[in-house]
Amino acid sequence: MEGPGYLAVAIQPGSNTDEAAFHEWYNNEHGPLRLRLPFITSGDRYKAADGERPEWSAVYDVTDLAWLDKRIYTRLREERSQREKQVMGTFESLDRKIYRFVSTRGEFKGPAPLQLAASMRVNESDLDDFNKWYEEEHIGMLMKVPGWLCTRRFQMVVGGLKGMPPPGQVECLAVHDYEAKNGLGGPEHQAARETPWRNRIFEKLVSNERRTWAHHLTFDALEEAPSTVATTDGAELRFQMEGNPQDPVVVFVNSIMTNFHIWDDVAKALTNGVNGKTYRVLRYNSRGYSQQAARSNSTTFDLLADDLEYLLQRLNIDKFHAVVGVSMGGVTSINFAIRHPDMLEKFVACDCNVASSPANSQAWSDRVELAKSKGMGELAKVTVERWFTSANHGSSNAKKAQSMAAESSFDGFVQNTGGLSNYDLKEHVPNIQTPGLLIAGEGDGKLPEAMQKFGIPNATFKLIPKAGHLPMLENHEAFMEAMAAFL
Repeated sequence: MEGPGYLAVAIQPGSNTDEAAFHEWYNNEHGPLRLRLPFITSGDRYKAADGERPEWSAVYDVTDLAWLDKRIYTRLREERSQREKQVMGTFESLDRKIYRFVSTRGEFKGPAPLQLAASMRVNESDLDDFNKWYEEEHIGMLMKVPGWLCTRRFQMVVGGLKGMPPPGQVECLAVHDYEAKNGLGGPEHQAARETPWRNRIFEKLVSNERRTWAHHLTFDALEEAPSTVATTDGAELRFQMEGNPQDPVVVFVNSIMTNFHIWDDVAKALTNGVNGKTYRVLRYNSRGYSQQAARSNSTTFDLLADDLEYLLQRLNIDKFHAVVGVSMGGVTSINFAIRHPDMLEKFVACDCNVASSPANSQAWSDRVELAKSKGMGELAKVTVERWFTSANHGSSNAKKAQSMAAESSFDGFVQNTGGLSNYDLKEHVPNIQTPGLLIAGEGDGKLPEAMQKFGIPNATFKLIPKAGHLPMLENHEAFMEAMAAFL
């Protein structure tokens, strides 16, 4: 598929469909998500005006159909929100078709009050005659119908419930836009439908379907806060990009209960230059740090890796130099190298593991209970004491991390602990081809020993002295020395 085109979806709600929920979802989530993509220039909903079923349709204009095969679009269906899954599960039918643009007559100025869609299947041997009649006679006569605004013609490239036409046949779609007050059914319209040429063509048609739709709603793009990308299921990824746009991009992923400010000093060092080299830095808050939408899916490391993929796509970054993550972010970095190896050159994973364990899962459950009973502030206090070595419990960076953790979302924390309690990358890590660096603070319990046994090809290990779970905050100089040499 390539070139401009048209996406048409027809929906028949089922007997169990909640009408209010259906419209709320389609008007405020489903349609606006698509309008956020730059290659979808318009989107509108229509209600049947002919008493036929399906009763609802939505249509979108696409600048280049090739985009509809790319992940930035296909993920809209692959990563449906919980609400979308629930609503769509009640439909009687959903018919989705894609058409490439053929021609237009008249000036298309956006959605018309009334839309007549004529879909016709014709044998390929008769296609030239069919097109000639439509372009040289039929549209010209329709232009004389009072209220006519525009006619656009398309040819199907992706079939719906009935599939594509069999070999040797083509399905053509004509979309006629009219004012609310029009001459449909009047003398001019009847004249266009009764010519000898038209009758000869219709004798050759394999099928002919005609629907009339009344405009219901024009979608607006889904709103996002400044410097924030909302994922397809509503989780907010707040980001910060800094440095020379011409420099290699390094992405940083934070740990659970922290935001991208744990990388402040690292970002400053890389943008100013290390070993004579400067970098462009992208930092973002992983899903769960701030409250994500109620419709968001449960957190998994596949979802976290794909969140980063989506953020990069939205920022038009096809490939970047390295991803650096710590703790939960370290697992995300490794999984990104597994799932999206063509997008990066290197990865750095700090103070993390490649699989959960029953002991860790129980620990996360206990921490959830602590936060539930005593609040995120109390959890932040005991967590930061565990993260930092005893010598640095009173440091400014420990206080900074504790403040971040105390301000993190309880609901997001619970979602992220679910992901940390149930993951296993062990079978995939031997296949990682991307060069990697594994870093651990020497005071981070058994993790330094465990990380040296990951078995990731082309990965080296570096121990950071005088540091615990967040070595970039406890021994910045040693951390930067290790990372700069690798980058």
